[in-house]
Order: sequence, then structure tokens, then C-alpha cells
Amino acid sequence: MTAKKFPLIAQVLCFILTIYSWESYAVESSVQLHKVDQDKSFGYSLSIGDEFFKQKAFNWQVSYNRFENVGVEGLDEISDAWDKAGFDFAIQTIDLSLAYRYYPKTYDKFINSFMFEVQLGAAVNLSEHKLVFRPEFDRDDIYFAEQGDVNPVIAMSIQKSFTKNSAMHFGVKHYPNFSDFGSISTIFVGFNYRFGRQIGY
Repeated sequence: MTAKKFPLIAQVLCFILTIYSWESYAVESSVQLHKVDQDKSFGYSLSIGDEFFKQKAFNWQVSYNRFENVGVEGLDEISDAWDKAGFDFAIQTIDLSLAYRYYPKTYDKFINSFMFEVQLGAAVNLSEHKLVFRPEFDRDDIYFAEQGDVNPVIAMSIQKSFTKNSAMHFGVKHYPNFSDFGSISTIFVGFNYRFGRQIGY
């Protein structure tokens, strides 16, 4: 996928969001802070989502994610000098996910305030990551991830509601194979807020 296809991706996303907004009771927004499984790496996410066809257990979500200081896996196999140089990059993605939510059924109000979620989706890389060599070096640039790369992403979280509209959550997010960066995992904590009508809650 090339950068020329990004206007098409944006149009498709806008179309999807428009369709679901017609049937939407409430749009859920969230912000998350991430600690990536590398010493210096951290990040954040901003997302919106909603139910599928008024089904409380099934949801979709679109999120913008940025992770700072992410290193490339396996640099030591290419060059000891590159490995010691500690190259790292800022990764930006748009994640499109589907989620299943489990709400415990009990008369206990405290347990009823929890929700368990599993997400499965695709992450679209927004920028390219490469090593550019000086003109005197006779070799091509090396790309670790290209703009438009699509990679799988999964996430699991636990949410604790405080009101009908607000909740805190924490969980893990995992990119099993993010281009040449390899596996990337994060733990995160976040805040949810629902806008709009709360029919059915």
C-alpha cells in the first residue's frame, strides 16, 4: 500500500463512521497512556467507537496511536555497529478494531461495574521508517516499515465504570509482527467517556 492510497482510506473511514453515526445511541471516546515493552519507549492513543447495530456486546473502534523511541528487532543480525547505535523511531498508526465485551451478570453492584473486552483489528502505519545512507555509500536505503503497511493488532482490557458515561480501563495491546520492527507489546491505562443518548443502559 502506497501513500497515494491514503485519500481513499480516509474516505472509506469517513463513510463507515457516517453510516454508524445514523444508528448510534452514543459514541464512546477514550484516551490511553501506554508503556511499550522497551526501556525508553512509551506512547498514547486517542479513539472513538460505538456499538454494532445496538448490540451492547459487539463494538467497533478507530484509534490513533503514537509510540516513541521504538527500536528495530534483530539489528544485531544486520550490523553490530547499528545495534550499538540504538536506532529508534516514533511509530504512528490508525487502528481499526472489532471488539467483544463481556458484562458479568450478577446482583452485586460492584462486580456489575466491570466489563471485559477483547479486540482484534488491523493497524495502518502512517509514516515510513528507514535508514538513509550518504551519497558516498553505494547502497539503497533500508526500510523497516513503510507508509501504508498493514499489521495485525489484538488487545484485552478490563473496564471499571463510575457513571453511565465514564469509566477507567487498563489492559494490554499486542502487535504480533509490526513490519521489520517485530513484535511490539504495551500495557496501558485509560479513561472512557460516552457522548449521546444512553438508551439501553
